[in-house]
Amino acid sequence: MKLINIEPKDNYILRIFLDDDSIVDFDIKAEMERIPCYKPLYDSSLFKQVKFKNKRIYWSDQFDFHLDQILERGHLVNVDKKTDVQ
Repeated sequence: MKLINIEPKDNYILRIFLDDDSIVDFDIKAEMERIPCYKPLYDSSLFKQVKFKNKRIYWSDQFDFHLDQILERGHLVNVDKKTDVQ
């Protein structure tokens, strides 16, 4: 399983899209409160600069999360795919 896209949302949530079509919301705020070194991510402009590569999201070498952490602490998003009825 690999990351294919990432979307910063309001309230320090990252919406993470995976190559198996699943979507996970990862609450960075909980991590910032739990781990003091992540507090700089409260700066919303820095938070929105998130990047990803393979199984890792990151802002710099100091701020990163592995996919295992994301899956363990994130929440699966159920997205309804609407079809047009004519």
